[in-house]
Amino acid sequence: MSDISIRVPARPDFVHILRSVVAGAAARANFTYDEIDDVRLAVDEACGQLLAGGSATTLTMTVRIGTPNELEVVASIDATSLGWPPPGAERSLGWQVLSALADDARYEQADGRPAVRIVKRRHPAGDRS
Repeated sequence: MSDISIRVPARPDFVHILRSVVAGAAARANFTYDEIDDVRLAVDEACGQLLAGGSATTLTMTVRIGTPNELEVVASIDATSLGWPPPGAERSLGWQVLSALADDARYEQADGRPAVRIVKRRHPAGDRS
């Protein structure tokens, strides 16, 4: 499967499109319903954090199936990266929720823009640890 990239206006009412795209990619990669819900919610939380500044015009998401058991998502905005991530962001409730939903989550910059990287792994049947 090749990478999937999508751009939408940087407004909360377009985030549902990104959630649908990532759910479709996870379903094609044979993730369970619970794992699909986790990655959808993680994308929702990541986008919420990116949009909190309010200065972006475009929200971009790239989805990659890294291995048969791994889904990688990078969400970014087209705003300047000064002060990214915001002070104390990794201690926020939103970040705790995001970290609990994803197997790996981190703030970063994608081409100099604020971004959040999420990795969700598909666990073998019977191993939900």
